Amino acid sequence: MTAFANFVIFWCLSFLGYMAGRRLKVPAPAILGPVACFMVLALSGVHLSVPAFQKPMLSVVTGILLGLRMNHSLKGVYRQIIVYVAWLILLSLAGICILTATGVDRETAFFAAMPGGMAEITLMSLSYRSDPFVTVLLQSSRMLISMTFFSSLAARYRKKDPEERKMDHLRGKGISLPLWCLLIVLSLAGAGIFGLLHIPAATILAPMMVVGTAVRGAGLECRINRNLQTLVQIGIGGLTGASISRESMMGFPHYIIPIILLSLLVTGSGILMAHLLMKLTQWDKITCILSCCPAGLSPTIMVAMEYGADADIVTIFQVLRMVTVLLMTPVLARCLPLFIQMP
Repeated sequence: MTAFANFVIFWCLSFLGYMAGRRLKVPAPAILGPVACFMVLALSGVHLSVPAFQKPMLSVVTGILLGLRMNHSLKGVYRQIIVYVAWLILLSLAGICILTATGVDRETAFFAAMPGGMAEITLMSLSYRSDPFVTVLLQSSRMLISMTFFSSLAARYRKKDPEERKMDHLRGKGISLPLWCLLIVLSLAGAGIFGLLHIPAATILAPMMVVGTAVRGAGLECRINRNLQTLVQIGIGGLTGASISRESMMGFPHYIIPIILLSLLVTGSGILMAHLLMKLTQWDKITCILSCCPAGLSPTIMVAMEYGADADIVTIFQVLRMVTVLLMTPVLARCLPLFIQMP
């Protein structure tokens, strides 16, 4: 099957999942609907190869959309960032203890308990004697359960027509077509440079910084097209669902206890951290909830945009989560021999 045929089938199935999610009134249907659709197909033994350009393409568009909404400064919140990083470290250590207590070997528990960067963490685990299947199973379960739980919780505090309220008072200069072309070229170039420097989430961060700098520095204004935003959400939901294998779902019953305990730890500590973040910053509930959601980076950001949260704050804390996990994992991995020798 050609890449073009896969592209068309991918979007048809993703849109079908979205429509089913809307009809069933699922929270964040543009994300969770396609995820559920691809999960059903995977259980049926159907596997679809997603074209390689899909993820970077959607990531760049997401970054541009985020850049258009950048309106917040993080001055004075360094203490909150330190608390957030400390929470991630404690969450990881607690997850390792819980998984080893349920019978998962220590090396596998170490990588499975990390709250972020599923693809990168799984890749790291291949250099050790961990079970890659169990790592992917527990990581994907954490991501799906967190995404469903925190999206449902955030839906309770959803702001009505956030874009309309935000844009009504703006009087900046419009973005011309030549300027759009320049911003897109600079976004792609920035993404390439960030990628060469191995900066996490390069295809999201670079466009966000380029467009955000232009919007704030030059006083530009552009109303975000809701249909485009929904389309990007549908694509990200499809990518998330397509990344979950049949083997992972079939292995779910054998690891039901570790999955339940790890999910309770992740969601419970996430709620506590969101409450603490509200106390420390006075940000609104939905922004704090999604900032502490240990699910996929892109889906969480798109839910934040859909529900009217402060998307640039959510992005910064979600990227901080990924960066923290990716930086601390190799450091803690050096201590693995000590953990393994423990009784």
